[in-house]
Amino acid sequence: MINQSWLVIVSVGFLMIVLIFLVAIGFLIYALIELKKIGANLKEFLKTTEEKMLPVISEAEQTLCSIRKVSDDVGRVTENAKALSDAATDIVVNLRIMSMLVKDLREGLIVRTSGLKAGFREAYEMLIKQLKERR
Repeated sequence: MINQSWLVIVSVGFLMIVLIFLVAIGFLIYALIELKKIGANLKEFLKTTEEKMLPVISEAEQTLCSIRKVSDDVGRVTENAKALSDAATDIVVNLRIMSMLVKDLREGLIVRTSGLKAGFREAYEMLIKQLKERR
């Protein structure tokens, strides 16, 4: 009888293990089916996201091209402004040089004019003096 009880206990235990194993397999099959659904949903989500992102990416590329063009234009304007500044500096330097030349010329003319004036004055005084002596 002990053997029969053990046999019944082992049979019930085996039956329970088989049932637990079948339930576990059922849960695994259900989990695999759900994972497949999740994978399909994820694939659809990624496809939809990609379709929505393509125009955004295209717009971003166009914006970046526009920004680069503006940046290049700003660079050209900066170069032109620098060239204009350099030209203005050259003009100022040339004007200073011309001003100094005119100043030197004026001073030279003033000196010569003063010399001529003094010469004419002396000549006039000598002429007057000689005319007075002749009388």
